Amino acid sequence: MENALMSPGPTQQMMQMITGYWVTQVVRGAAHYSLADHLEREPMTARAFAETEGLNHLATARFLRTCEALGLVESDGSRFFPTDLLRTLRKDNPTSLRGFALSQAAPGHWLPWGRFVDALQTGERQTFAALGAEIFEYFSATPGEAADFTAAMSSLTANVAAEVARLLDTTGLTRVVDVGGAAGALLFSVLHANPHLQGVVVDLPNVVPSAAAAAQEAGLGERVEVIAGDFFDAVPEADLYLLKYILHDWDDASCVRILRNCRRGLRPGGHVAVVELLLGAAGQSALAPLMDLNMLVMLPGRERTLDEYRGLFADGGFGKVTFISTNTPMVILTAAAA
Repeated sequence: MENALMSPGPTQQMMQMITGYWVTQVVRGAAHYSLADHLEREPMTARAFAETEGLNHLATARFLRTCEALGLVESDGSRFFPTDLLRTLRKDNPTSLRGFALSQAAPGHWLPWGRFVDALQTGERQTFAALGAEIFEYFSATPGEAADFTAAMSSLTANVAAEVARLLDTTGLTRVVDVGGAAGALLFSVLHANPHLQGVVVDLPNVVPSAAAAAQEAGLGERVEVIAGDFFDAVPEADLYLLKYILHDWDDASCVRILRNCRRGLRPGGHVAVVELLLGAAGQSALAPLMDLNMLVMLPGRERTLDEYRGLFADGGFGKVTFISTNTPMVILTAAAA
C-alpha cells in the first residue's frame, strides 16, 4: 500500500516525460564540464567548481542543486560529492556514457529530433532539413561532434563486446573485419579473447586516426589494420565479419548491399556476425522501439524483428541464421554463406 501511495500518478509521469529534455541538457552540462572527474578527485563547492571550469558561480550553484535533486551528486551543505549515477560519465570508465550524453544532446542529434512531428507526417528522416547534410556528412564537417559520437559508439560497444568475444566461435578462423567499426572496441575485445586472430577496422576516413590510436593503446598495433573505406563499395576479405549497429542505420536495399559485399569477401568456412537490438524480443524494454524512432528521425534505417533480419541475410546470400542471446539488450545473429 505504501508503494502504491508513493508511485507517481499520471500527471506527474507526464510532467517527467514532457520535461525530459531539460534533464538531457543537465546531463550534457555535467558531461561537458567533466563534473564526475572533478568530484572524483575531491569534493568541491559550487564556487570552486565554477572557478575550475570558468563558469558563472551563481548559475553553477543552481546547476549543482538540480544535479542533487536528480541524484547525480550528494552534498554536505557546502561541498558536492559524486554518486554512482554520475560516475557513469567519468572519462576513465570503459563503459562511460559521457560520449553518448554529449553526442545525443548536441546539434547533430538534437536538431533533427526537434522535427519529430515532421518525421511522423512524412516518414522521412529529418537530418538534412535540420542540418543541411546527412548525419555522417555533417560529422565530417564537425570533428568535435564526430569524436563524441565515436566515443559514444565505443563505450556502448564495451557493454556488449565481452559477450560477443565470449559467445562467438572462432575455431579455424584467422582474419576478422569489423565493418564500420569506429574506434575498434568490439574488434579489440574479440582479438584479446582470441590470440590467433588478426583484425581489420573499416570505417570512414575521419575515423581512421582514432581507430589507429586506439589499437596502439590496446596493445594491438601489430594485429590490427585500420582501413578507410566505404562498405557500400567493398569490404576486405575475411573469415569473420562483425557488424554492430550497422544494419539498423540503413534501409533494406542498403543492408542487402552491405551483406552481399561481405558475402563476396567471405573466405570458405567463414561467417558474418550481426549485433543489433531486436524488436519483439521477449521481455522487451522501451529501448528498441525508442531506438527505432531515433532511426526514423536520423537515418533511413530502422530496428527489425528476427524474421526481418532472416530475410535480409537470405537476400544477401547467407544461409540459416543462428540467434545468440547476450547478457545485454543486444543479440548476435550469425550466418554462413548459403
